[in-house]
Amino acid sequence: MRLSWPSARDKKRANVGRPPPSALSSAQAADHTLFINTTWQDMELYEHLSRRTQASPRPPPTADPWRQPQLGTNHRDLVNHFHDSAYLSLVVFDGKPAQMRDSLIRMALANDSILGLALFQALLAYSSVHRSGVDQRALQLKISALHTLSAFNKATPLSSAEAAQHVATSMLLGAFDILQPAAGSGEWLWYTQGAMDVVQATSIRDQSHDSDIGHLLDWVHYHDALSRFPVQHWQHKSLARDVPNSKFGNPLGEPHMSLTRHRPAIPSPNPTFAIINLLSEACDTLLDPRDLRSHTQEYQNHLRTLESRLAAIQPRSESAYSDEAVLPIEIFRTATQIYITRASESPWDTPASLDSLVETAFTGPIRDCYCPHFFPLFILACEARADERRTQILSLIERTAADGRVRNRAWLKNMVHSIWVHQDLHADSDLLVNYAGIMSAVISSSDTVPSFV
Repeated sequence: MRLSWPSARDKKRANVGRPPPSALSSAQAADHTLFINTTWQDMELYEHLSRRTQASPRPPPTADPWRQPQLGTNHRDLVNHFHDSAYLSLVVFDGKPAQMRDSLIRMALANDSILGLALFQALLAYSSVHRSGVDQRALQLKISALHTLSAFNKATPLSSAEAAQHVATSMLLGAFDILQPAAGSGEWLWYTQGAMDVVQATSIRDQSHDSDIGHLLDWVHYHDALSRFPVQHWQHKSLARDVPNSKFGNPLGEPHMSLTRHRPAIPSPNPTFAIINLLSEACDTLLDPRDLRSHTQEYQNHLRTLESRLAAIQPRSESAYSDEAVLPIEIFRTATQIYITRASESPWDTPASLDSLVETAFTGPIRDCYCPHFFPLFILACEARADERRTQILSLIERTAADGRVRNRAWLKNMVHSIWVHQDLHADSDLLVNYAGIMSAVISSSDTVPSFV
């Protein structure tokens, strides 16, 4: 509909509106009086800008409001839910999910390109599954994002903005799968692989760490590094694709997936990201203690170097981190040290340093803090052999679940209980416990590859 005003000499209307006195005086002083015709696009733009101003006091300066994805009435609730609460379940390592939320929203609303639309649909799908679970609406939005992403076909290299939107879409689709693992299919692993492939093939890997793309890269590198842990212990051959470039080979004799050919450099100046990189390196290095290669001096020296580098890392307590974030990072470092020591030890020879690490963990931070990361929870649970320590682990899991991060923890509890059952059964026998063997058996008993982010 187009609104218009007839001129004074227009004979099509019987009645011609008269301007108020103040307007008459202004019109008489001017040679020409111009009227602005208002279209429905103008009204829609006005409403969109009003919503953006209310939702965010600092809208992105480069966004073109004429090219924003249209927020249908039935999708505004999902955008608001993502902004208000769903973002809390985005698992980031630096404890600042709000920063990742703002970056994703800015990238999704940057333009009306195919990749921008795919990202917007993936964001809606994630918000929907966070709020209502895997229902028809969430699945439809996910399928729409996949169809839109598959429709993108460009012969020229991706620009930085396009590559970032492609990577962000893949990560949100993976987060969709991680959020509801009971209904998932292990697709998060392939989305992570796709995101890493785009990062390695484009120029965004060189972006500033303080930018939106830099925050996105931190997120991708974290998920990629943590994916190596379950793949390392996954005994099904369906994931075996490429042989890694590991110097010491694969400890379980199975080749890694193609995503492990990417060695993530430290994705941020933040020194605590070195923990993730060392864990990634350990997963590519560790050998089964029964493997003859594990007795070489070169291998033993390499493990000692990894352990010393981990021990030297001091999480920052500066402005980049809150006190609440430092504790989970400290737990992560301790868990990584325990894992490297355990996975490389002989079943009949437990190093003295291991008891000290475990005691430090259970008498230190886990008594009062929460930990949104599943890897350290699982590693520490494997060390809880007494009822008191097992109660501490269950309390930590429940405390983490109560802090607003809605993630399905049922599978993690089942896996932890299975580890404890195996430990109790071995305690009454003369068999030596193979740490890596039990962990691999329990992880592989899952229907799909679990994510420990």
